[in-house]
Amino acid sequence: MENQTAEHERIFEDLAAEKPRLLNYIRRRVRNTSDTEDIYQEAMARLARQLKTGEPPDNPTGYLYRVATNVINDSMRRKQEPMESVDELADSLDCQRPQPDQQLNDQQCLALFVKQLNELPTTTRNIIIMRKLHGKTNKEIARHLGLSAKAVEKQLNRALKAIEAKMAPHLEA
Repeated sequence: MENQTAEHERIFEDLAAEKPRLLNYIRRRVRNTSDTEDIYQEAMARLARQLKTGEPPDNPTGYLYRVATNVINDSMRRKQEPMESVDELADSLDCQRPQPDQQLNDQQCLALFVKQLNELPTTTRNIIIMRKLHGKTNKEIARHLGLSAKAVEKQLNRALKAIEAKMAPHLEA
């Protein structure tokens, strides 16, 4: 009996470390994320009842995920919530890569920006590159180019406004 109790305690300690991952697993599968903790508690209660009545599962972590999935399914059946439409599901997916049409648009905008940048005088182009690409301050740029910080600021603002004005018609389309 004591040996069984010690084994049950070890199982619950191991599963306590799994709690954050299990909560994320549940959260991704339910519509109302406020139900997450309730579902977790119910899954743990079912596991505890299983341990009282029989042998511990061979894979307690896998068993707990299966129980959590069953609790989620039971909850959805009780609420009789319709399944998400494919469009809703697609909208909820977090895609790190832009769609092909967005990639093409981004490439065209970048090409246009580079074209406009290359048409600027060398000093002005260098100011923009140092400021926007390398993150240098106006004072650092001024020291490097032998200009005043105010002159750097003016050239930068004028050049960016000019580029923006030339790109605006292409961006509105």
